[in-house]
Amino acid sequence: MASGAEEALKAELMAVGAEAGGAAALVAALAADLASGRFSAPDLAANALRGALAAAAETKAEGGAVLAEVAALNDQGARDEAAARLAAAGETLSAAAFRQDRICNAPERAAARHLDALKEAAPAGGVIRAAVERLYAELEAGEAENDPWRLLVALEIAKALMKRAKGRDLGQAQTSLANCHQVIGQFRPGRKHLDLAADLFAAAAKAASRTKQPENWAYAQHNLGGIQELIGLRHQDGAMLKKAAKAYGNVLEVFNAQGNPVEWASATSALATVKAALGRMAQDHVQIAEAVAMFDDVFDALKGEDCAQDRASARANLAMANRHLGEVTEDAALLRTVLEDLAAALEDTPAPGPRARLLQARALTHLALKDLGAAQADFEAALALGSRDFADYRAGANHIGLARIALARGDLAGAEAALTTAEAAFAAEPASAARRDCDALREAMAAQKG
Repeated sequence: MASGAEEALKAELMAVGAEAGGAAALVAALAADLASGRFSAPDLAANALRGALAAAAETKAEGGAVLAEVAALNDQGARDEAAARLAAAGETLSAAAFRQDRICNAPERAAARHLDALKEAAPAGGVIRAAVERLYAELEAGEAENDPWRLLVALEIAKALMKRAKGRDLGQAQTSLANCHQVIGQFRPGRKHLDLAADLFAAAAKAASRTKQPENWAYAQHNLGGIQELIGLRHQDGAMLKKAAKAYGNVLEVFNAQGNPVEWASATSALATVKAALGRMAQDHVQIAEAVAMFDDVFDALKGEDCAQDRASARANLAMANRHLGEVTEDAALLRTVLEDLAAALEDTPAPGPRARLLQARALTHLALKDLGAAQADFEAALALGSRDFADYRAGANHIGLARIALARGDLAGAEAALTTAEAAFAAEPASAARRDCDALREAMAAQKG
């Protein structure tokens, strides 16, 4: 039996499908699939629905007797029969067949089809490389477009490669599958995908040889540090952040500022960010100041136009570290400087995920300065960027911020609404630090009701 949340999402998707002009039976079938699927955020599910309807419309518009039959079956909601008709006509690697996989919500079938196509087209010995390129193309597009279909196709390709990989291909397969789980884990609540990514990155790092392949070992260590940092920040897990710091330190054993300036600067910036977060957790302003000072060397290493994006990323990380320092020391002047730095970083950051991170940081800075109106505007702007933000925990954290603003204004009804939304976002992880923040805020609300 479907849950109340599934039924509500299904109804919302039915409305989206009707607005898009999809056939009622097809919309109903897709809505049922997506409402019970792996991506429960409404805008993600709606993107998947629109993509499937667009695929159906393209098949209908392409013309021809076979595709006309397929389109008619799709409109009736008979998607599997439509897929069988394509197969009977010998269209196993045609564009229509790939579209039908999407209409049928069958990413594992699409992944197998991609691999079959690569076997036919790729040169001898090049299938694995071509498959990795294909899965990363799907993964990056899915991440950029908030399209769960493409994320799942990438995941299925990576799973297939993992089953076939041997020898030196195994590390690449582990890393590819780990990257898929990490990206999907940022779109979904719960720790399942992130923990799987951490295990795979750890296996890849263990398999790499520090002495025979030092650069590969260093890249594996950086990947491992990245997932440990993400989990540590989401859960305010100091032990995990310390593991991330160790992994980034390992990277710096291989890369140096003279020979590998970009790699060295990236690892140093990441290490400084982790140290600043640990200092914030410990309320240790000296540790945070030490982390801030590390950025001087980072900027010295990043010279030239080729490093413009790396410098922008480092500036954003520096602003985050200074925010921690300003909050711990209650230095209003420093926090106002952080606002300027975050505004500059936002100008260089069009991508939704990183932009939402910066907006949330600026909202928290405004909140520390007691500028409730500006904080509310930034929390709401971050929320408007969509469900990548939801799964990064920032949407829930943004709702906590809105609840704090409402409580500071004496608006208990507004605080209750925002807090209830935040609690729903963190329901999959009741032991998380964010859920503890919710509990503390609910206690403060009860005291104010008093």
